[in-house]
Amino acid sequence: MLLNRRKLRWAAGLSLATVAIVWAFSAMGMFTRLEWAGFDQRMHLFRGHARLDPRIAVVLIDEPSLQAMDPLVGRYPWPRSVYADLIDYLALGGARAVVFDILFTETEKEGAARGQGMSPDDRRLVQASRDSGIAYHSMQIVREDANDNNRSQLSQPMPPLFRRRFALPNAGGFPERGNNSYSLPFNGLYQASKGVGTVGLDADTDGIYRRARLFQTYRGAVYPSLGVVPLLAMLHPQAVTEHDGTLHLGTLSIPLDRHGRYLVNMAGAIHPYSISGIFASIEALRGGDVQHLLIPPDTFKNKIVFIGASAAGLEDIKATAVANRTPGVFIHASIAGNILSGNFLHTVPAGAKWLIVWLLAASTLAAILLSNRLAWQLLVPLSIAACYAGWCYWQFALDRVYPLVAPEAAVMVGLLAAFTYLAFTEGRDRRRVRAMLSQYVSPAMLSQVLDRYQEQLRAEVGVRVNVSILFSDVRAFTSISERLSAEQVVDLLNTHFSVMSEIIFEHQGTLDKYIGDAIMAFWGAPIPVADHADRAVAAAMRMQRQLALVNRRLTEKEYPVINIGIGVNTGEVVLGNIGSVRKLDYTVIGDNVNLASRLEGLTSKYGCPVIISETTFQQLAGDIPCAPVDLVRVKGRRKPVRIYWPLALPDDEATTVAQARTLSRSVTDAFERYLHHDWARARDLYSGLGELPLAEVFISRCDEYGRQPPPADWDGVFTQTSK
Repeated sequence: MLLNRRKLRWAAGLSLATVAIVWAFSAMGMFTRLEWAGFDQRMHLFRGHARLDPRIAVVLIDEPSLQAMDPLVGRYPWPRSVYADLIDYLALGGARAVVFDILFTETEKEGAARGQGMSPDDRRLVQASRDSGIAYHSMQIVREDANDNNRSQLSQPMPPLFRRRFALPNAGGFPERGNNSYSLPFNGLYQASKGVGTVGLDADTDGIYRRARLFQTYRGAVYPSLGVVPLLAMLHPQAVTEHDGTLHLGTLSIPLDRHGRYLVNMAGAIHPYSISGIFASIEALRGGDVQHLLIPPDTFKNKIVFIGASAAGLEDIKATAVANRTPGVFIHASIAGNILSGNFLHTVPAGAKWLIVWLLAASTLAAILLSNRLAWQLLVPLSIAACYAGWCYWQFALDRVYPLVAPEAAVMVGLLAAFTYLAFTEGRDRRRVRAMLSQYVSPAMLSQVLDRYQEQLRAEVGVRVNVSILFSDVRAFTSISERLSAEQVVDLLNTHFSVMSEIIFEHQGTLDKYIGDAIMAFWGAPIPVADHADRAVAAAMRMQRQLALVNRRLTEKEYPVINIGIGVNTGEVVLGNIGSVRKLDYTVIGDNVNLASRLEGLTSKYGCPVIISETTFQQLAGDIPCAPVDLVRVKGRRKPVRIYWPLALPDDEATTVAQARTLSRSVTDAFERYLHHDWARARDLYSGLGELPLAEVFISRCDEYGRQPPPADWDGVFTQTSK
């Protein structure tokens, strides 16, 4: 209890330190681009297929339009009469507003050259704008750096008529942002317009357009953006004010960021109309064909129609959160759609953001410091991070934008802080366990064992577990050692053990001990695994195959080559640190350990390099073909055990596995005939296996039983009288 209280105090202190670190990183802008990337991913996921408000339509000057219109009106820029015809057609269909995301700041050169001010096409555009009463045009309000060429032109007042008609008084707290230059529709056009909106958009520092200013200020007056201006007549706001991160447009409240910008809730599935299709319909209508209009005028009935460009040469393509190539007019149309539907993205206040950061940091630290299991210490922080990320995505679907990167960073920093604390306070005990177990298990397994290091420190405490035990022994080692000096014997064993131990570690086994020339290992502890039988058998077969490498190295040293036998058994054993306080061995004991040793001894009798028990065979989950060897009663056990010879591994070549399966079926058939006392047939089947030592054993038995049959109650068990 006292230990937990101390850890909780540390968790509280470290959580505050974590918040301070994350705040510092955030203040330096280290999370900004990552946060934008997370926002873009959510936008693409949830808004990539979002449709535009049905009360809004978009008409584009696209590449096909440039090609289709070229024979009719020439190359772009087109005569202004083209846009006049467009206004007339949309007005004919009953459009509520026609909004141009195209700057008409100057008259056509033809009119200026004749000294007439406006060309006939300019006058057509002005007339159509005035007569329709639904045309809205674009303007720009910007901030320019002063120089010798433009100094006298900066900060000039707006034309009085323009200001009277289109400016809103700045009575609602809109800050002056240093704008000092403007570009208006040419004289005559703005007088004929229903409204004029600003079109300036500023990208974030990564070049992506996510935000927009809904109103611009200039010399004390406020001017609406292009996405807002056609809605003013519909919303009839008595006042437009901005304060406390909110824009109040009449009764409508629109959330803004701390810089007064609106986070655009982009529609990712905008299906625009091509202007060439509309003009094809206009031409058909002029020709009296009202039955085959590509785009009938009533398509735009009661809609706000935005007109912009997407052709590459017109330079109005933007990178947005939902697509890398988005026509700029889509942004204005999305803003209008957001306001009409009230579909705004609401960001979390700064205070709430840092509260979230602290909560995640504190939760992470408490979960790690109060647990003694490494898996839990890693799983909980990762789960916290994953759950918070899921929460952010879920909330985004509800139009709430939660910060993603700073809270996730708090989890990671908290995790590092917690493990740093543990390294200094509990690292000593872990190092003791590491020193004890590093000689038994591979480094990959050791990191998993250390999450339960306190259990490993308790000496003389055992636990029953189900494991697979492997015994490997060098055959005829006594005669080999008699021919070598003591130094050579040690060198030979070290050469052999080095290769074999690595194979055990590669298969995540625990190396129990070396017993003279024998190796004992087991699988399933200290890390429980369901497939310990498969791992043990795979390791045994790899050891046999790598014996060729061992013998090459021994031959290079002019030592005799060696042969080994391996036995594997699976069953319940007692596992523990067995010994005294001064000397402990992490080992397994029990009858199943003895059986594994007996099986290793049988390998030379049957000529099988690896023999496994029936329990091991039954627990194999992988496709490992095995041949039955015999039904034996080993010395020291009353209960007989069926033993098997594994022939191939699942990752062997297909031909090798196929041959192993064929051999397994043949041996199985022969052994079944043997158990059914069909000595002649069993002998023939074993004879057909070729020169296998196992076949020779059973051919001899069949001959013997053929001459002198066993007792009538013979159960097929062969009793071994020696180890």
